[in-house]
Amino acid sequence: MIDSESRPASESAGRPVNRRPDPLEADSAQAAARLRIAVLLPADRHRAWQKLARAALGSIPGVQVDVRRVRVADCYRPDWSRLERATAMLAETPAPSADLQSPGDSCWDAVIDLAGIDSAAGDQWQAWRAASRHGVWQPLDAQGIHLAAAWPCHAAISAGLGGELLLVRDGASVLDAVRFFADPDYPRSFERIYGEVATLLRGAVQELIVGAALPTTAAFAPQPAPTPLRRAVRGLRGRALAWRRRLVARWLSESWMIGVIDAPIHELIQTPLASKIRWLGRRGSTHYRADPFGIPGDRHRLYCEVYDYRDGLGRIEAIELDRGDRIVRAGPARLQLPMHLSYPYLFEHDGGLYAIPETSANRRCELYRIEADGEWRPVAVLLDGVAAADASLFRHEGLFWLAYTDLGLGAFDNLCLSYAEDLSGPWHPHALHPVKLDHCSSRPAGTPFLHQGALYRPAQDCSAGYGAAIAINRIEVCTPRRYREQVVRRCRPDPRGPNPHGLHTVSSWGERTLVDGKRYVFNLHELGRKLRCRGWRSPDGAGE
Repeated sequence: MIDSESRPASESAGRPVNRRPDPLEADSAQAAARLRIAVLLPADRHRAWQKLARAALGSIPGVQVDVRRVRVADCYRPDWSRLERATAMLAETPAPSADLQSPGDSCWDAVIDLAGIDSAAGDQWQAWRAASRHGVWQPLDAQGIHLAAAWPCHAAISAGLGGELLLVRDGASVLDAVRFFADPDYPRSFERIYGEVATLLRGAVQELIVGAALPTTAAFAPQPAPTPLRRAVRGLRGRALAWRRRLVARWLSESWMIGVIDAPIHELIQTPLASKIRWLGRRGSTHYRADPFGIPGDRHRLYCEVYDYRDGLGRIEAIELDRGDRIVRAGPARLQLPMHLSYPYLFEHDGGLYAIPETSANRRCELYRIEADGEWRPVAVLLDGVAAADASLFRHEGLFWLAYTDLGLGAFDNLCLSYAEDLSGPWHPHALHPVKLDHCSSRPAGTPFLHQGALYRPAQDCSAGYGAAIAINRIEVCTPRRYREQVVRRCRPDPRGPNPHGLHTVSSWGERTLVDGKRYVFNLHELGRKLRCRGWRSPDGAGE
């Protein structure tokens, strides 16, 4: 462990010291020659989202962007024009030149179509396809509607499924996708779609920069457009789901319990274990317990969050179990901060016990050392000015990695990474920040772990609501410039058990595993607090 008291004297005196290069610089050394990308834009005008996407591509080191103007069909629709005029991302500006441009004899590494040319149009499509080494990329929704057309992603958002945007190559294969929470009220939520195009493009472009093979997640098979009747039924279903979420958030309360599974965490990959959870303690009327993390090497002691319904704040609690896993002692941890505290992530390093509690309300992520007497001593600030939720630390290829959700970007649909050579820093943000946007498998949900040489990361599946289930991701690539993972398992709560409504933390405890589970209950303490505050608890679960 390196802290401010143990740094070399030459550094503290201001004299130069030998430093290893930033891993980001070492990673970028793999990049080949400058990458050339053609961006297709409409000939007569462009919209704000197209301009932002083009600028985001041009800001990537090692990328040269060539803008080409093409003729596309007018997508004007009377039912779209009012929403179009009211949306900042769809604001139009005249093109500097209205001249049509063909690829000619040029050749690019990739052609990114932000204009919406028709793949069935024939000559134009084939010309651009022939001019690209890695095909023509288009941002499409699940029905094959281009982002430049009218009503993109409308079917999924209005049905209450959230926003989904795919990066499709040559109309045949999916390179990447972003999925995010969206209210079924389409006009209120659809603008976010346009802001996520840059996130969708950066990862695939980065693969080309380092010379890696482009990932293909699936063959692209557009879903058929729904009939008017089916569209109306889906819209009613989406509004019903939204009203249900709001009613549950206003009148019911989340009641979490912690439990233990007598199996190591890696067995979650292959074996459903929800029915094997032994729940600890009883459900309380004034509080609940969640986010359990066991002390490594100690079978009987753990830390967790205890949430008080009466003041709406979470605190860190120390718990001791007997041989039968009954709670024999519970009390506040020796960490008293005037804010909501949760997710006391524990780990060992150089013989010491460390913790990273969630302090997103303070917009800081801090590292603490837990002394033998239970005192939490602050060691370093890992992230400053960031509302980091559920920060989880792991080691990979010689670097420390911190995985978290930035609440400034969304409550549970983004994954951000920072890395450092030393635990105390300096910490650097990943080049793709955020590295993933998917409300089904992004927000951290416990301890990353190794199994048979592969690294796995638990994440929350919030597609049906905050903390509804857990997704186990296998990390395939993790470098300062690249990140890729794949969901290999979803762990859902036992619908017949005492906590049928959610799972959102799973942590390794030696040969055993700690979890938490949720049930919705009617709680007068929290309802009274809500009424007194004249406000309602957010259904997003941010910061819980």
